[in-house]
Amino acid sequence: EESRRRATPEEVEHQVRAGNTALAFQPVLCAKDPDKVLYYEGLIRIFDRRERVIPAHDFIHWATNRETGRLIDLQSLTKTLAELRRVPGLHLSVNTSARSIGYAPWTDKLHSALRKWPDVAKRMTIEIAEPSVMQLPEIVSRFINDLSQRGVRFSLDDFGSDTSSLALLRDIAFDSVKLDGAFVRGVSQNQQNQSVVLGVSAMAQHFGMNVIAEHVETAEDLQWLQQAGVAAVQGYLFGIPTLKPDWRQARE
Repeated sequence: EESRRRATPEEVEHQVRAGNTALAFQPVLCAKDPDKVLYYEGLIRIFDRRERVIPAHDFIHWATNRETGRLIDLQSLTKTLAELRRVPGLHLSVNTSARSIGYAPWTDKLHSALRKWPDVAKRMTIEIAEPSVMQLPEIVSRFINDLSQRGVRFSLDDFGSDTSSLALLRDIAFDSVKLDGAFVRGVSQNQQNQSVVLGVSAMAQHFGMNVIAEHVETAEDLQWLQQAGVAAVQGYLFGIPTLKPDWRQARE
C-alpha cells in the first residue's frame, strides 16, 4: 500500500479554496444521561485530490496564523449555518480561531445569517480554542458580549493547554469550558489529572460555566467524570465523527 505523503500548504489551501471540504459531526452528551445528545460539534474535513481526508496534523499548526486558517474557519461556518437552516431543531457547534473574529468575510457571513435567520443563533455554539483566545482576549470578550445578547453560546475549547490561562475564566463570559483531552484520557487512573479536572470544574462552576470533557474513551473515565460533576462529555466512547449523521440519513 502506498504511504500517504504529508499535504503541502499549497495543496491544503487549494482544496479549501475549491470547497473540497465537509463537516463530520460528533455528539456532545449529557454526562449524567449519556443517551441524551445536547448538540453536535461540526469538525471540518479537507479532502485531497484522491478524496482522502487530509489529517489535521498536516496543517493545523501552520494554518492557524495564515489566511488558510481564516478560509478553513469560513468553510466551517458556512457549512454549519447551512446545516442549521436545513434541519429545524438541530443544535451545532462550530470551531473558530480568535483571529477569524477580525476576518471580514467570516464576520460578515455570521452577521448576515443571523439577520436573515435569527432563530439560528439559539441553536449555535461557537468554540474558540484557548491558545488563540490568549492572543486576543479583549477582541474575544467584546465579540462574546455582543453575540450572547442574540442567543449565541460560546465554549472555551482545549482549556488547560496553556498554563497561564486561568484569568480567561474570570474575564471572559464563556458559557462552557472544554477540558483539554490531555487531562481527560485515562483520568480515572491518574490522580494528577483528577486534581486538574476537579480544580477547573470548581472554578468554572463559580463563574457560571458548564464543564465539558472531550476525548472520553473508556467507561471507567466516564464514571469518574460523572462523579466529579462534569456537565457534558464527548469522545470515541460515544461515537466517532461522521459525515453521515442520523438526520441526514433520515432525509435520504
